[in-house]
Amino acid sequence: MRGTDTKENLIPIIEFKNACFSYDSEDMGAELSPAVKDINLTIYRGEFVAVLGHNGSGKSTIAKMTNAILRPTSGKVFVEGMDTSDEELEIKIRQLVGLVFQNPDNQIVSTIVEEDVAFGPENLGVPPAEIRQRVDE
Repeated sequence: MRGTDTKENLIPIIEFKNACFSYDSEDMGAELSPAVKDINLTIYRGEFVAVLGHNGSGKSTIAKMTNAILRPTSGKVFVEGMDTSDEELEIKIRQLVGLVFQNPDNQIVSTIVEEDVAFGPENLGVPPAEIRQRVDE
C-alpha cells in the first residue's frame, strides 16, 4: 500500500466471505463434512500472508478456491472483486492467481521442455508465432 492508501479505499486482492467447501462423496451420494468452513479473510495488495496448518486442515482447498479450481459450496470468494463462482471470469482469475501444486511432477505435461513451456501460452490463446518467440527466449 502507498502511504496515502487505507484499506477502506482499496479493493482487496483476495477476499473470502463466509466461504465453505465440502468435497462430495460420489460413492455415497452424500456431502461430507466441510473441508473448510466459514472462512473470512481479506488480503490487500502488498500484504504477505501465510496459510499454515496440519495435513488435511484445508490449506490446499483454500488455495484451489482462490483460483477457481474449486468453487465454494457456500459463501463467496473474490479475486480483485471478481467472484470465483462466475465461470465466465475463470480465465481472468487464473491469469491473476497462480498455483503450484504440491508435487511438481504432476505439473509436467510433456517430456520435451519446449512443449511444456509452450503449454500455458497455448491454453491462453497466444498466437503460435509469439509462443515460438517466448520459448526461444
